[in-house]
Amino acid sequence: MSDEWLYQIRIRVNEETSSNLRQNKSSGASKLLNSLAEKYGTHLVCTYDAFVGYCTEAEENGVEDYPLYKWTKQTIENPEKKEKHVKSFAFYRDSEQVYEKVLAQKIYSELLPLAANGTIDEVKLIDSNPANNPQPPSS
Repeated sequence: MSDEWLYQIRIRVNEETSSNLRQNKSSGASKLLNSLAEKYGTHLVCTYDAFVGYCTEAEENGVEDYPLYKWTKQTIENPEKKEKHVKSFAFYRDSEQVYEKVLAQKIYSELLPLAANGTIDEVKLIDSNPANNPQPPSS
């Protein structure tokens, strides 16, 4: 991998942890995850909530300027996809979804034991190289 790419950490959690994170309830795994995020100057964003925000912004400003609007709207309206994305979270730095590799690797290394012991269901280190990621539809 090239050092020119930016990175993101994504996690998948259970329903209770998702609910606690989305409602800013500090208990159990959500407290631990929020503390970890704060340690690195990041915060957790629910994928589903980010999708809803994108659609709301597009609807307020004109969907023609939002190339992923149709795909995103279909995703949030699909109950199976909603269930999946409501349990998915990404670490953001301020409003930035991606950041340098060093930061991503630090967060990732602290999350791996949480995935191993079942505190979280999954952790992924994702880079911004299009060759390594499925690309959204073009329209």
